[in-house]
Amino acid sequence: MASVANVALAAALPSTSAQRATQPLQVLNAWSRATAPGAAVGVVYFEVVNTGAADELSAIESPVAQSVAMHATTTVGGMMEMRPIASVAIPAAGRVVFGPGGLHAMLMELKQPLEVGDRVPLTLVFAHAGRVAAQAVVLGSGAMSAAAATQAQSTPDAEVSPSMAQARSASGYRLTAWPAHAQTPDFTLVDAAGHPRTLKDFRGRVVVIFFGFVHCPDACPAELFKLSLVMQQLGPQAEQVQVLFITLDPARDTRKVLKGYVTAFDSRFAGLTGSAAQIDQAARNFYVVYARVGSGADYTIDHSTSTFLIDATGRLRLIGATTTSVADYAHDLALLATE
Repeated sequence: MASVANVALAAALPSTSAQRATQPLQVLNAWSRATAPGAAVGVVYFEVVNTGAADELSAIESPVAQSVAMHATTTVGGMMEMRPIASVAIPAAGRVVFGPGGLHAMLMELKQPLEVGDRVPLTLVFAHAGRVAAQAVVLGSGAMSAAAATQAQSTPDAEVSPSMAQARSASGYRLTAWPAHAQTPDFTLVDAAGHPRTLKDFRGRVVVIFFGFVHCPDACPAELFKLSLVMQQLGPQAEQVQVLFITLDPARDTRKVLKGYVTAFDSRFAGLTGSAAQIDQAARNFYVVYARVGSGADYTIDHSTSTFLIDATGRLRLIGATTTSVADYAHDLALLATE
């Protein structure tokens, strides 16, 4: 996986000086994420700065993909939803940001993998300004932005994320506590080698579980990247932690694809899959809600984005969210590992 040093590379090349002199629309800070093995889609983020009259972004093109689709991601009640959008209004003398958790451009059916340091040529098509060229630099596979990823790694362990400060339990944990009287969910799935797995197989280690899918361009890689930073912060204690990524897309996420994907973030991560019925049951057990949206090869999956922390005795203890910081995860996992 790319190091955070790679993430700190400059953002994308802006429009040329000649373009800026004659073009009221500028495409700035364009960047993408490196794709893991098996991923057929990529993502691009950027900013459009408009110094002129109102316009509309109607299409995006790139030679690295068969097509480029604009999407908007929203999270409602913990459920991540991604919907295609036909166009984006660019206000007069305004600015529109395509970024993680919001607007983004999906590179569909990539012609080759995206690797750290690559440049992705883009052509943005506007209703009035016409075609504007840009280049996006490829950053680490889970980058949230150059600045955010660097900050996430350097956040001290003692810092408490404001979003989670009120969720502390009396025991000193920072994440939301799973009710002590509630039963711990389980699963019956298979690993990359095809071996049957249940939660009992990981007894003796602290287990972190996240449900997602390989073609997810936004929340899934960001969360796995965050967890890879957590493992780095834990140091030797990371050997007592097992991160499991359970696919919600068994049709596309084969065992081989899953293994290549999760180990691109950290070689110690493991992917689990199974039949559609087994995946459904596992999701229901953990109260994970998901739904396939769209048809054909380009479908996506709406899904809830909770992360589950299970102690070494096999009891579900804590729930994380996309707003949970690296420091808070590291803090609570270190406590669980020393119980």
